[in-house]
Amino acid sequence: MQFAIKDAGNVIIVNNTNKEIVTITETPNKFDYKMDAEAVYAKAKGSNYIGFEGAKTATLTIEQEVTDYSTLALMMNSEVVKEEAEIAKKFVGKADGAKKVTILNSKFVSGSAKAFLVEADGASKGEEIKGSFSQVSENIEFTATGDLAEGTEVMIVYLTKLPNIKKIKVTNSAKSYSYKVYAEVAVKFADGTYMALNATYHNCRPQGNIEFGFDAENPVNFSLTMDVLPNAKGEFLEFAFVEEELRNEVMSVFSTPKTTKSK
Repeated sequence: MQFAIKDAGNVIIVNNTNKEIVTITETPNKFDYKMDAEAVYAKAKGSNYIGFEGAKTATLTIEQEVTDYSTLALMMNSEVVKEEAEIAKKFVGKADGAKKVTILNSKFVSGSAKAFLVEADGASKGEEIKGSFSQVSENIEFTATGDLAEGTEVMIVYLTKLPNIKKIKVTNSAKSYSYKVYAEVAVKFADGTYMALNATYHNCRPQGNIEFGFDAENPVNFSLTMDVLPNAKGEFLEFAFVEEELRNEVMSVFSTPKTTKSK
């Protein structure tokens, strides 16, 4: 029976070494597989005559605008860790009658804080204000050395350290793992019923290239490109068509993982 596909799939990625599930994502907008095959020919009288099959190279690209920590870490060839993070912060407040500005419930890294006048536009950093910073209990206090009229807007920029923060690091010593990628794709028959196409890519390694930009108008497009290599049997991928299980079920089965009891 004829069928068509209009689905980017639900994806599960497993580490081939330790068999851990690295990420599960149901939000891809594109799921592209590309294979290039080289051929070498012996020529006869200047024309290709006898062909020899050459090397095959393949890539898998997953694009999504809705992602999660583990998928983003994989895109960056990294992992999610929890540790202390040093964060830059900006505070704008008004000086009191004692030439003082107080930031409540915050701590600063010693030597990191600076104070500035605020320009007339209410946003730009102006001239630096000389003074001293101190940590008073849970608050940061800045006291100006020179004249500072009460009510003057002051911008303070400082570093603070936060504990137990999720972090993804990109380093020059990242480990390169092999992954198995499973994708479940909805297939629609001409009569309106569905089945599941289960694709398995046996030996995938993320490329070191990372490219994404933050955009004020459009959602960020997160892209993961992996080199697909053959496994020990020489297999790049396989398609399994699960007709009986999903043949007459509605499209919603592809948005929620299906659970089955072991027999």
